[in-house]
Amino acid sequence: MSEYLKMVDTLKKRYKIAASSTDWLGLPLTIFRTGGKEEPPILVTAGAFGVEVAGVYAALELIVQVDIERCVYILPSRDPTGLQDASYVLSKMLGDKIEVNTTLDVVNTLREEGAEIIIDDSEIFLAALKGVGIAVSNFLDAYDATEIIRNKLEKGGYGESLDGMRILVVSQMPEIEGVGVSGRFNTIFVHENKILTYEALSFDIIPEISFLKTFIEGQEFGMVIDLHEGKTPAFYIAMSENPTSSEYTLLYLVLDQVRSYGLNLASLEMLNTLKLEAVDEGAGYGKGICGLADHLSPKSYAFAFTTSLREPLELRVKTLLTATLSALNAYAVARL
Repeated sequence: MSEYLKMVDTLKKRYKIAASSTDWLGLPLTIFRTGGKEEPPILVTAGAFGVEVAGVYAALELIVQVDIERCVYILPSRDPTGLQDASYVLSKMLGDKIEVNTTLDVVNTLREEGAEIIIDDSEIFLAALKGVGIAVSNFLDAYDATEIIRNKLEKGGYGESLDGMRILVVSQMPEIEGVGVSGRFNTIFVHENKILTYEALSFDIIPEISFLKTFIEGQEFGMVIDLHEGKTPAFYIAMSENPTSSEYTLLYLVLDQVRSYGLNLASLEMLNTLKLEAVDEGAGYGKGICGLADHLSPKSYAFAFTTSLREPLELRVKTLLTATLSALNAYAVARL
């Protein structure tokens, strides 16, 4: 059992559970309730992408540290299978002990188990095992490998064989602490020749997304925070719309905390390259950066906090935890 699964099991014994389900592999999707009883509640989620582990660990720590009268709901991982290593996932799928340490090990195991090979070229290997796709690249990380699959779909030729398929893209990030070569997955879905992720909240075809949407639709949130990591070298906050004066207040309090912690904030130029309209160093707005923020911004304050994958894991976790606690405390004190 992974560290994440052990921690969730422990927290279930100590904290209230607002909603629960399981993902496609049978791993727990759990929304914890903490804080007080004051409304409207706050929602914090993490782990929409399996390689973004710092947000998950920050969310788990947040469950323990929240100390405000506002009700706070926390979904630590939206993709618990993505957090597992390839050995665990393959063993669970095949019902037998499988040990893989490299991308070549993954490929060889898929071949030996008779997986249906769909793509096998110099860029990427993609095979379907029991109806689930597993994509491996020897030199591209999970983000770039996903773009290769997207490009191949756009050029045609794979739509019929991939439509409706869930694909686990092997992390291939040996330089990123906490991720590694085959230690995590990013999960994508193929729907009508398009790539969807757990960020695609406008779709109801993916059970894990439907779980979160069903919970959201039964609530009126005051603030929503989605925790992420990115390949950019600095921390930033993203929103869907131009922030209101109240949102500005929250933004500056959070950014001051992050800055005082000694971390770099994304420059105005960097924010523009991310297709965000910069409002200040470390903050910008624009559609398409965070699906949850896009989905909920008309109804609540909705932010995506993103820190850099380049930093050590402990620092990434601390940054996201500090930023989130700062936002929660500011929101509770201001009674917005």
